[in-house]
Amino acid sequence: MSDSDVVKNMIADMGGKENIISYTHCATRMRFQLADESKAQTKKIEGLKGVISVVKAAGQYQVVFGPKVIDIYNEVQNQLGESNQEEEAKPKKGNIFNALIDFVSSVFTPILYVLIGSGIIKGILSICTSFNWMSPNSGTYLVLNAAGDSLYYFLPMFLAVTCSRKLHTNLFVSLAIGGALVYPNVAAVYGKTIKFMGIPVGVATFKSSVFPIIFAVFALYYLEKFLKKVIPSSVESIFSPLICLFLLVPITIIIFGPLGSFLTNWIAKIYMDIYSFNRMLAGGFIGFFAQAMVVFGIHWGLFPIIFSNIAKYGYDTILAVFGPSIIAQSGAALGIWLRTRNSSMKKIASSATFMGFFGISEPAIYGVTLKFKRAFLMAMIAGGIGGAIAGGAGARATAVAVASVPSFPVYFGHGFVQFVISYFTAFFLAAILTYFFGYDKKVDLEGVDTTKDAAINSSKSLKEANDENKAVEEWKPLVTESPVSGKVTTLDKVNDPVFATGSLGKGFAVKPDVKKQTVLSPVSGVVTATYPNSKHAYGITTEDGRQFLIHVGINTVDLKGEGFSDSVEKNARINAGDPLCTVDFDLINQKKYDPTVIVALINTTPHTVVKLLKDDQVSAKDEVAEFNEKG
Repeated sequence: MSDSDVVKNMIADMGGKENIISYTHCATRMRFQLADESKAQTKKIEGLKGVISVVKAAGQYQVVFGPKVIDIYNEVQNQLGESNQEEEAKPKKGNIFNALIDFVSSVFTPILYVLIGSGIIKGILSICTSFNWMSPNSGTYLVLNAAGDSLYYFLPMFLAVTCSRKLHTNLFVSLAIGGALVYPNVAAVYGKTIKFMGIPVGVATFKSSVFPIIFAVFALYYLEKFLKKVIPSSVESIFSPLICLFLLVPITIIIFGPLGSFLTNWIAKIYMDIYSFNRMLAGGFIGFFAQAMVVFGIHWGLFPIIFSNIAKYGYDTILAVFGPSIIAQSGAALGIWLRTRNSSMKKIASSATFMGFFGISEPAIYGVTLKFKRAFLMAMIAGGIGGAIAGGAGARATAVAVASVPSFPVYFGHGFVQFVISYFTAFFLAAILTYFFGYDKKVDLEGVDTTKDAAINSSKSLKEANDENKAVEEWKPLVTESPVSGKVTTLDKVNDPVFATGSLGKGFAVKPDVKKQTVLSPVSGVVTATYPNSKHAYGITTEDGRQFLIHVGINTVDLKGEGFSDSVEKNARINAGDPLCTVDFDLINQKKYDPTVIVALINTTPHTVVKLLKDDQVSAKDEVAEFNEKG
């Protein structure tokens, strides 16, 4: 099947030309915005020649092709014409729910791991005081409690930052409004009635609150737009913040505060009424559907409810019944690890199993269980049973923390023992169910991608395939250099399921520690792929035929070259340590993109082994990884 036929079938399987609003590409995948994603026949697209996987994320329908993506993109252009990029930037009509989920995700994601860390500290302190290992009046408790509680107490200020970044309002005005809500003199009259310009006003509690500051920053967004039109630009920088603070701080305290308090109490009451009706049923329901919600990204919609519960009751039960579903995916990965004879899948499954104990289910979901499908269902069943056990016991979390072994202290208290039982029950039950009912030998065999198979699937002759196999067998160990200075890590820890699961080959990654630096070539060879518009990725082929992809950042193709400069040209010969491009990593961070630099061997074989020579901080040009064929 030619590229033309692949693209023709792909377009048809997406619902035809009329269903494709716009398209673009990065170093590995085609990115489509579809008018109606339900028309896309994902299973048929995944079966097309050259398609590695299909990912639905960030409002995009992404088809992963690997290094062949440029050829596919050119063919898409031939058949569809130029993409309407302006249309791409506009939100889809009638997609309010997705927009809401996207907003909640953008608000809470940047602070999620700090929330988790703070929650674990609070949980540990709770254990220490419960067993009289520490007095709540001691200086040690005072200091550690400040570390664990500060984010929760000053949550409006943290949300002011994340909301401001999402809505592109004045950051410092947003912070000033958030700071006013937790200002000591305001905090001193929480729950009391004061007079503002002679009008009696009841002051709501703003510590740990969510809704008031969100309402305030939304109001700031529209107020700033209005003031920009009516205030002369020469004095706008002075008078706009003045007017915004003068109006919005009182409005937030007088109106948004009581409204937010009402919503918090209302949401918490609705959930608790349902939960009280049948705790086991509620826990089983959430536990069963939890990871399906993660796949579609709608689990973020639970966070306002979680914060509402903690603000009103001092604890939350959703996190407790959600937890078993996370480890259940790892249990299913263990079941696949025990059954599979595919060495590549064994490695992915073992890593996914381990990561689950730290509250990370994505490697198991995208790398293992969704591939086998039935394994994902087995994990859902086990998660539902675990959730029912935790729900029936009334297990709860006293702070926000994704269920993991390190975060167990957060769940200490009522129903703690049953929560631990539910957690490990879900893990082992998922492993057993998957081992007997979730494994599919046909899927497993389809996942084996030997060099010979790849050659044949690429319509090469049998002789060419055999020649390539022979060349691969003769590959000698190759030591690669670090492209940037930073912290080196294994590829399975990268925040992108396509790279993390090894779909695009084995390799390593480095998270840069310098704001601006030159990305260097990790190997010597010929530059076989460049992306002049984005400058974010490069393909380099070594003399012995190894094809490396150097990918700067995750989803940075969306920046369209902003922050990237001095790109090397295609077909240039290059030595290890030579510059590829100069990157402003500080700007990438500011734009909320992951700056991690990825080095992947595209033509990885089942025998490829990547050994890290360093496991922490590295400098550019350091020998950092060895690629070897164990044979």
